[in-house]
Amino acid sequence: MKKSPKIAAVSLGCDKNRIDTETILHYLEKRGCSIIEDYRDADLVIINTCSFIDDARQESINTLLKLSQSIDPSRTKLVMAGCMVEIYGNKLISQLEELSGAIGVHSYKHLNTFLKALLAGKRLTIKRRPAKKYFAVSVRLLTVSPHSVPVKIAEGCDNHCNYCLIPCIRGNYRSRPPEDIVKEIALLLNKGTREISLIAQDTTAYGMDNENYPDLTGLIKMIMELKHNFWLRVMYAYPSRINDSLINLIASEKRICNYLDIPLQHVNDQVLKYMGRDYSKAEILMLITRLRAMVPGISLRTTVMIGHPGEDKKAYDELIRFAGEYRLENLGSFIYSAQKGTVAYDMQDSVPARVAKKRRHNLMTKQKAISRSLNRKYIGKIYPVLIDGPFKNAGNCYIGRTAFQAPEVDGIVVVKSRKLLKPGEFIKAKICANSAYNLLAVAII
Repeated sequence: MKKSPKIAAVSLGCDKNRIDTETILHYLEKRGCSIIEDYRDADLVIINTCSFIDDARQESINTLLKLSQSIDPSRTKLVMAGCMVEIYGNKLISQLEELSGAIGVHSYKHLNTFLKALLAGKRLTIKRRPAKKYFAVSVRLLTVSPHSVPVKIAEGCDNHCNYCLIPCIRGNYRSRPPEDIVKEIALLLNKGTREISLIAQDTTAYGMDNENYPDLTGLIKMIMELKHNFWLRVMYAYPSRINDSLINLIASEKRICNYLDIPLQHVNDQVLKYMGRDYSKAEILMLITRLRAMVPGISLRTTVMIGHPGEDKKAYDELIRFAGEYRLENLGSFIYSAQKGTVAYDMQDSVPARVAKKRRHNLMTKQKAISRSLNRKYIGKIYPVLIDGPFKNAGNCYIGRTAFQAPEVDGIVVVKSRKLLKPGEFIKAKICANSAYNLLAVAII
């Protein structure tokens, strides 16, 4: 290996993928590589891919092609890592001449061997089976703003939903050792992090695979023993695993955001059955009612899938009515994408793409009006706001978020302030106006 190769990376997809990218970069940096941002000056560019749906795969291919047109191929090698490699394996380098190599999600402990071979001029793919226990090749080299950081608490998934390839790509659910999680969070907080988001394919399954580990509630209690001033946010909670102990903890601990991300996917019982989700509409409604009663003011986020096989007009209308009646603070949606190798791939009663697209448009139009209406209730009230950074080129305006707004997926607060504000700073702000998704506030100095 030549001295100090320069490495750049592009991370696509979810925060879990970005964390993988950060561990790869730290691993390579500790082994003498120079990590740089400008891929045009790199010896190697790693594209960490997403393969959840067809659009994600196309984005990965488009990114590769765009990069290939911007580099000198005699100097810079392009590599694909992550989920697409688990799906396509050696086909990637055989069909994409722009690629010099590919390495799968479960092969990062072989990065040193992989890199040496690449820099020696070899084209290769490394794809291994998932580890039996949680494994990370290294700690992270943060590529996000250090004041708000997602922390992965598990890998893989045991839910085996009928539409999803994640268990095939990422393997069975493997909880991360709780002491490692607490240690990482403590280090982050000591360095100034002010918001921690717990993430996994299913955070509420934490500890179920290991009798020596606590459940999610027990893990959060361990984290809460840290005495720092910060927000803790729970993402990706599976509906049927949200129990009263978790809800009571959210209600009683001020540092846990009164916020919960619950990917429902749908509310029609027949569609939920087709999806392989193990709960009913009645259970969803009871859960929402219970959450709102036990945690007054809680903000709920969900994601729903439009156009899954079996979603007829009656089922879709039921979803629309649910959105209007239960008025969740944040609702996102995406269109079903048939994935070869899943149970749903061979199902009948598929929904035409144009129909699914129209249904999604109608749902999000309705949700936009709901969000605008809900946001009005904040006007005139004062909330703690975490500052993310400056707002565009406006010298006296900043981007921030309340505890009921998760980073990247929810709206923001645009804060006017006479005082200079810094990222990671907690302030109090009075809400004075709203749009469908965002709020306008004035800092209380």
